[in-house]
Amino acid sequence: AKMATGVGTPDMMLGMTRSMVTMMEFNEQKQDYTESLAKLEEGTDAYLEALEACHRRGAERCRKVAELHRGLYVKAAQFIASLRGGTGDRGVPKPYTEALSVFTDHAPHKSVEEVAHVLKEFLDLGDWPASTFPECSAFAEIESVPMASASLAQVHRAVLKDGRKVAVKIQYPELKTEMA
Repeated sequence: AKMATGVGTPDMMLGMTRSMVTMMEFNEQKQDYTESLAKLEEGTDAYLEALEACHRRGAERCRKVAELHRGLYVKAAQFIASLRGGTGDRGVPKPYTEALSVFTDHAPHKSVEEVAHVLKEFLDLGDWPASTFPECSAFAEIESVPMASASLAQVHRAVLKDGRKVAVKIQYPELKTEMA
């Protein structure tokens, strides 16, 4: 088996770029609230309708940011979506928890080709997934589509050469630089 190569070097430019993109999206949303509500009297039907529309646009912006940046942004989206139970109308607006709930049920995943090198750092898998496993590998099969995906990793069904069914959890490769 191959030895681990160690933790990746943090990518400061990536972090700063993500922060700037996120800040720009949130500033746009702040401006949306300010401009949409500025000439409306609080509590009126027009105000409440404009506020709800702002919430929907803001929720969509948050969903797009989490989908774009993945990793910890998805983890934050999952946390916000989980707040829907205890906050009612006084906490996080419902459009936000609804829009971000997609990350609690169906977090985006990567293709097996995109994550294979993570396993190859620790296991001798030959040219998999492009070809079959080498003779020395313990695996007979690893399914290409994950059975589950989350914010930091995904899980694939697999079968060992002795016939045992196992689950293989693969951490997303970008976490080496994002969280190092």
